[in-house]
Amino acid sequence: MPTSSIDAVLRQKLTPEQYQAAVDPAKEVLTLACAGSGKSRTLAYRIARLLAEGEDPKSIVAFTFTEKAAEAIKLRVAKALEAAGLQPTAVGAMYLGTIHAFCQLKLGEMDATYRQFDVLDENRLKLFLISRYPQLRLDQLRLRAANRSFFRTIKEVADAWKTMNDEVVSLADVQAQDRSLGEVLGALQDRLRQDEYIDFSLMIRTVADALRASEASAERAVAKLKHLMVDEYQDINPAQEVLIQELHKRSSTLFVVGDDDQAIYAWRGADVSNIIDFGNRYPACSRYTLAKNFRSTKAIVAAADGFVAGVLGAMRISKLPQADDPSGPRHFGNHWFPDRQSEAAWVADRIAALLGTAYLESDSTVRGLTPGDFAVLMRSTRQPESDGTPRHVAFTAALATRNITFSLESGGGVFDRNQVAVLRDTFLLLRSGSPTREQAQSHFDTLVSPVFPNADFNEFAQVLSEWGRRIHEPIDITRRRVYPQQLVHDLLEAFGLGRTNFEPVVMRDIGIFSRIIQDVEAVYVSIDSARRFQDICNFLENVADSGYDTSTDDVLRRPDAVTVATVHKVKGLEFPVVFVVDVEGERFPGRRRSYEGWLPPAVIQNALNRGAYQGTPEEEARLFYTAITRAERFFYVSGAENLPGGRKRRKPSQFTLRLDHPEITADPAQLPPGLTQSARVPRIDEAVIPTSFSEIRYYLSCPRNYQFRKSFGFSPPIPEMFGFGMTVHTAVGKLHETFPSTVPSGREAEDLAKDVFHLKHMPPSRDPVNRPGGYERAKESAGQILRTYAESYREDFARNRQVEVRFEIPVEQAVITGTIDLLLKLDPEDRILDARVIDFKAMEGGRDPETNEELQWTELALQVQLYARAANDVLGENARTGAVHLLKDNQRVDVPVGDEAVRSAVENVEWAVNRILAGDFPMRPHPKKCENCDFRLLCAKESQSFSSATQPPPIQIPRPPRQQLARAFSEFAPVP
Repeated sequence: MPTSSIDAVLRQKLTPEQYQAAVDPAKEVLTLACAGSGKSRTLAYRIARLLAEGEDPKSIVAFTFTEKAAEAIKLRVAKALEAAGLQPTAVGAMYLGTIHAFCQLKLGEMDATYRQFDVLDENRLKLFLISRYPQLRLDQLRLRAANRSFFRTIKEVADAWKTMNDEVVSLADVQAQDRSLGEVLGALQDRLRQDEYIDFSLMIRTVADALRASEASAERAVAKLKHLMVDEYQDINPAQEVLIQELHKRSSTLFVVGDDDQAIYAWRGADVSNIIDFGNRYPACSRYTLAKNFRSTKAIVAAADGFVAGVLGAMRISKLPQADDPSGPRHFGNHWFPDRQSEAAWVADRIAALLGTAYLESDSTVRGLTPGDFAVLMRSTRQPESDGTPRHVAFTAALATRNITFSLESGGGVFDRNQVAVLRDTFLLLRSGSPTREQAQSHFDTLVSPVFPNADFNEFAQVLSEWGRRIHEPIDITRRRVYPQQLVHDLLEAFGLGRTNFEPVVMRDIGIFSRIIQDVEAVYVSIDSARRFQDICNFLENVADSGYDTSTDDVLRRPDAVTVATVHKVKGLEFPVVFVVDVEGERFPGRRRSYEGWLPPAVIQNALNRGAYQGTPEEEARLFYTAITRAERFFYVSGAENLPGGRKRRKPSQFTLRLDHPEITADPAQLPPGLTQSARVPRIDEAVIPTSFSEIRYYLSCPRNYQFRKSFGFSPPIPEMFGFGMTVHTAVGKLHETFPSTVPSGREAEDLAKDVFHLKHMPPSRDPVNRPGGYERAKESAGQILRTYAESYREDFARNRQVEVRFEIPVEQAVITGTIDLLLKLDPEDRILDARVIDFKAMEGGRDPETNEELQWTELALQVQLYARAANDVLGENARTGAVHLLKDNQRVDVPVGDEAVRSAVENVEWAVNRILAGDFPMRPHPKKCENCDFRLLCAKESQSFSSATQPPPIQIPRPPRQQLARAFSEFAPVP
């Protein structure tokens, strides 16, 4: 596309300041973006401009703060490319995502073994420490914790580990200052490597260190980088900044965008000086300010800016934001109540009054407000009042009294849901032994039956009997391993979940409990003793104390419910109506807090000097500013003089006293003028659009299966051989990495497979030579699979190269992501002559794999066809053929990848995305399909129709009749 054409598109789509930032060719560009100023749009069109000017999409890397932000920006980039007349498929060749996901990708490119490392988020890191407490000798540090708290020890060690990596502190420096802590962190480092786990902080640190050392594998992994972009730059920590600087040494441009006024993560290491001092590090940089707020009213923008300017003064960059008042009603209230109950009642009543209010969206459509349009934000939701109740309780109770659905986004808050508390308490019932029938009946009558109205006592008693026996079998009897996720499913079946029509918000919270148990299973090799089950019970009793995060960040679609959350939880989000509550003196802002971590202050003195890992007035002011700017049209801030159980009267916060604008009202009885009603329609958030092929695959099989996984967040039970396919697939990748241009012998392939082999949920035998167990047999099997593959498909190696490539395919309303195995045929100069899509599966084809009904060919073929589309459109390689390679019996089956086959595959995906966005999740049962479904115990298995009569086209498959509808249609029959 001519440069003049893309220039015209940018001028039409962007404001003058956005346009200047998008087209600036300077080596470094700093863009200060006020809340709601369209920074993502600017970023997207900057990418479109680069591509229009002929830049290789593989040369572009853009970092976002969260995965959901990345998904939203991918879609914006694809739309921007279409508007510019460019192929949107180019988005798949770029990197758009979080920094830690980028590092995980690069580690896999540097060493294929990293592909089978399990990633530990903050929750799983704590569970990893719990599961290996004796081996890591954490007991030597427990005396440091208040009251010798076990969970405090776990939290502090996890924080010390992350801080050491985030601040780029050497282990030797820690050991020199604190030998005991240094030994524990060193043991943790060794154990993570041995057990093949890696946390976010370590993956970033590892890649940054490799680039600083100019390691050849790291240099190869980033060789194509030319343009680096960083969103939310104010939230970057030192290790991330080291990575960014190392990448920029190898890139032509660096474009950063952020807002120092929204820097609210200093308490976990973010360094706001990165953005404030950017111009000092890069004196020749260009600088732009996106000052137009497209989100909020003039009153909200002016009051927020006046507040933060008054508190921070010269410690911030002035941006002078502007806004236009949107059509329709608006309101800004600053209220003070005599007590917490009055405040909570008023908030709930105001929400009730505004539900159904006609709301004009930016696209000129009008809809009525629904519960999901409201947010009740607090400085802390879980901190106890003087009477012992968490701070959110008054507000959530007021909402519940008025039958207004809400979602509590806070640590441990999921157990405030009665159904979830019952699941936990039933686990605890099994802690000390198998309960008697009398104990079971009492538990059932008192706790289970009131909240699960369709529960069956006899089924419940049978579950308790069977699991009590499994958990507490004597040590000298051969035991079956215990898989707690299966216990969750068995209990929910006995509780009659499939027979009960719970609200989505309830199902989501039950799903979070399932996810907690999945996290437990992810780090425990196995639960094979009563003691280890007791560990789980202890953890479940102390979820909140452990710092475990029970938010819904990884659940695709939030329920249509009022969000009750801390301000940190809603960073990056916006709501038509926002209430910031519990704003009193010494509450918000909170008191100044000193560093209390266990990492020696001497090794992080620079961090402490900048206010990191502490509580400061500046951080509190930025947090309050961030809270205000979440609101679009209606904003209310409130506090109370008398708090639950409190003895002294509270004074209004200095923050609320600083809010100043003529539109602000102090009269809580005043309703917004001009309210009218409209039919309630939930807003579709583009951040909830499905993006991975695996998500789409579940929907095309059975939409209710998809809903259990992605809308509610349920986890499937983990089978004993879980991870076998991954480790075999990793070995294939490592084999091609090790033998890039020569043919390995069968013995070499077998030895490599055994060296790579790793199963996390099956421990090796204590005497593998004389008494080999399941682990050893699986290892031998993996070795034989690789030996047979290398001996039978020698042509895969001679002048060929197998690569695993990440891809993204834009479709009508989404961007579908995945990874692809390509077999590239090269000429003597390493130029690509041919590309073939090979989907390696650790599966068995049988005598005739094409007619083997155990192989789901609609799913297998669809995946290969999408990969072929990615190879052609995204990676620039013409994939003439595609195949599924069944590794267990070494068969390769060709899959149709012609234009018609690929077109049908894409249309299936687009149809599924449309139905997901429409909230259409019917049950599509079939005896064979339901028998193997991960959620068969939780589902009613009722035959239901889609809400739309349209259906996707048939998928082309290898076997006769050569085409078949997706399983949601081809396998649909009543279940007896």
